[in-house]
Amino acid sequence: WDAAYERELQTFQDIGDAGEIWFGEESMVRIIRWLEKQKVPCDSSMLDIGTGNGVLLVELVGILQSL
Repeated sequence: WDAAYERELQTFQDIGDAGEIWFGEESMVRIIRWLEKQKVPCDSSMLDIGTGNGVLLVELVGILQSL
């Protein structure tokens, strides 16, 4: 795991590629839609534990910044 993480981190630093969406893009989209449907306030805290490489959180930040 350490080597895989280091490789992904280096790739991100080199070219800005966040890497694989571990559970698939559709899963990420479903979560975002669910949050919108539930009317979760934009200033809510999120805890992302063991759900991949953080791409979901990056997407959520992008959505919030576009509002």
